[in-house]
Amino acid sequence: MFIFLVFILFIAISVFCLMQQRYTKATLFMLLMGFSYLVVVSCLIIYMSKDAYYYYSLEDYFGISRDLQNQFMFLPISRPSLIRLLNLSTVVFLYASLCSAIYFAFHVQLQRGVWLLAVLAVPCLIQVIVYDPSFYANLYYKLYPGIMSSQAIVSMYETLHTLTFILNTLYLAAGIVLLVYALYDAPKVRQIRSNIAMILISYVSVQVTYYYINYWAPDVLVKVSKAARFVYYKPINLVGNPSIYTLLPYIAGLCLLIILYGIYKYTRIQNSIKNQESVISTNIDSALMTSRVFSHYMKNELLAIMAQTEFLENMLERSPEAVAEVRVIEQRCRKVYERLDSVHQKTLKSKIDLQPVALSELMDKLLQDMHSEPKQIQVGYTPPVKQPVIMADPYYFSQAIGNILANAADALEFVPDKSRRLTIELIVRNKWVELAISDNGAGMAEEQMRQIFQPFYSSKPTATNWGMGLSISHSIITAHGGKIHAESRLDEGSTFRIVMPLLSIEKG
Repeated sequence: MFIFLVFILFIAISVFCLMQQRYTKATLFMLLMGFSYLVVVSCLIIYMSKDAYYYYSLEDYFGISRDLQNQFMFLPISRPSLIRLLNLSTVVFLYASLCSAIYFAFHVQLQRGVWLLAVLAVPCLIQVIVYDPSFYANLYYKLYPGIMSSQAIVSMYETLHTLTFILNTLYLAAGIVLLVYALYDAPKVRQIRSNIAMILISYVSVQVTYYYINYWAPDVLVKVSKAARFVYYKPINLVGNPSIYTLLPYIAGLCLLIILYGIYKYTRIQNSIKNQESVISTNIDSALMTSRVFSHYMKNELLAIMAQTEFLENMLERSPEAVAEVRVIEQRCRKVYERLDSVHQKTLKSKIDLQPVALSELMDKLLQDMHSEPKQIQVGYTPPVKQPVIMADPYYFSQAIGNILANAADALEFVPDKSRRLTIELIVRNKWVELAISDNGAGMAEEQMRQIFQPFYSSKPTATNWGMGLSISHSIITAHGGKIHAESRLDEGSTFRIVMPLLSIEKG
């Protein structure tokens, strides 16, 4: 039967996850939630198999064959024990669901965590006790008829059941709300948020299927007669179309496996971030691949042209003027080759490896390299007190920002030496960090602004600029999950704004 195959598979995967030693408290509680869910469904099936009321209809609900139902009927476990196990696994599911969401959404300190877990466990323990069949029977015998009537005791438990139903529903709803908050509060890094979204969708699916099957639990499931010293076991009233119950274990099993996978991946990312390791690899935009192929092709063609110029030099030994012109061609080819080789080398990697990067430190290094160049530029940059940290590939991201800085420096070419200014700002806005690079150069017209990120577009002659820098920067920043846009006016300068997902903020 599928539910028991899922049970075995879930336990095997849980053991594997624990052996990997890459788990958090949220992971452990999620595993406990999944295990208790499977126990709940198993107890329901076995309890109903032992109830003659469902003898001819159990196959419609859970797709159980008559032979298997007969085997369940004669299992050496009493119905009171099944009720206790069902109630216990029910409250464990509720408890583990809420605790996993709390630890997923917040970093809870050890001492506070112990108190929180204890407080949340109290209502669950009370329910396990008061819904125990033996506790209910003994209470009934003591209260009836001297203290309370039979109907009064039943009414008291109905009121208690309404209160616990509301409380348990709040446990489930609070868990969903907390995971939604975790998604909202997470760094806006695509790979991290997609994992959380996958966990959230699967978590909600498990909660919905559980609620549909077992919304009424825990319950005593017995009626007591003091005079006859007789305990009558109630049938479980399942609502809705029986065919839905056939599908629910499949849905829940799939969602539980997805949750495990999502948590495993998310935990690996979290641990890697904590350990300052490279954590995420993703393919770079195809524009970089195109420029790499183009550069490689053109380099080969230029080498062929330079080989031809050498041949021409030998043929034109008696014509010094012609030889001089050939050598000019050769020098220009060599310069173009060097520039192509530079572009080619910068695009050798086809993947970006994201890791935590302190943006201020990266900017300090880039500005040091910029100051080493013989350009008289006044740079206005004050590192922020709190250091914003982003997920970035240091190699590629440095290249992207370096291209923008070089572009800004080139824009100051015709500005008087003492008036050349470059302003850099780092601004944190909610879950994003904005890097603004401004110059007081000549600026650009609106027509130029529409094309600046297109490959091979340049406002300068191709002899000095091929228009690849901003195109590559745009591809790199987009691959990082960031955004870049430019603002410019003629004779007023330009500003490039790079917006990146914020991972965390460190004190300077």
